Amino acid sequence: METERNAAILAAFVDLIRQERERRGLTYEEVAASSGLHRTTVGLYERGERGPTIEAALQIADALGIPLSELVRKAEEGAHEGRVKESFQRRREVPIGNLTKGDALRKATGLSLDCLRQAMLETYRTLDTIDYQLQAHGVDPIARLVELANLSSMVGNLLAAGLADASNGIYKRNRPHAYPDLIPQTGGYEDLELKVALETNKPKGHLPKPGMYITFRYVLCDRNGAFQKGKVSRGECVFIWEVKVGHLDADDFALSSTEGDSGKTAVIKTDVFNAMPLIYFDRELNPYSPRSGKYPGFN
Repeated sequence: METERNAAILAAFVDLIRQERERRGLTYEEVAASSGLHRTTVGLYERGERGPTIEAALQIADALGIPLSELVRKAEEGAHEGRVKESFQRRREVPIGNLTKGDALRKATGLSLDCLRQAMLETYRTLDTIDYQLQAHGVDPIARLVELANLSSMVGNLLAAGLADASNGIYKRNRPHAYPDLIPQTGGYEDLELKVALETNKPKGHLPKPGMYITFRYVLCDRNGAFQKGKVSRGECVFIWEVKVGHLDADDFALSSTEGDSGKTAVIKTDVFNAMPLIYFDRELNPYSPRSGKYPGFN
């Protein structure tokens, strides 16, 4: 592993030398003349056929007018970035075939299925960007850094921002931790509240507030988008498997004291939640068993 890392840094270093030489409009001969090295030697370095010694690296850095430490730092970052990018080859899609009941969504919220799809994809891109930067600094992905309740809240905030952006002015996002999540900017639509839950958990909030709701449930997959059922098999990448929409009244919630929560929480009642129109469903990520059977509300 260390040998591979060193080789990657060396390859990034010589590539950086070439880039800097070309950026300055210098030829092999000019770099060779300034560094005191033979032009053939400089060419061998740039083609990766020979690795420069410390002395030669210092001479080339001086010829390019860049501190050697800066070149090494950039080479290390470039090599690490390349390895991180390779590790982010994962299935990131929101299949159109998983979307349904567009009329129900539009009637309830004014939003289209494409708007929902855009918001989900944008949420994935943002989460991947966060994980990319964390991994580049040798830190665990966000799903392993924060409590799952906080992760759900984060996903909800990202989805709200994505829906507002894709709504073509129908909604404006409210300030964080304020009800509702989305405020309509045109007549005919209610305030829109988002609720996010992990796996088979029922969406919940602090108070039983009546209004229009759109609920998201997600699972944690591995880097390839594969889902395995069970807490010990949870991955680190958020994938939404279900989205529902519908108007809820205060009595559609049940107050429950859940272990780990601060005080009572308002959980959507099971029968009410099951009756909400289903507008997105990913059969492959369904945490219920069996995954091969039909799911209520999905044609």
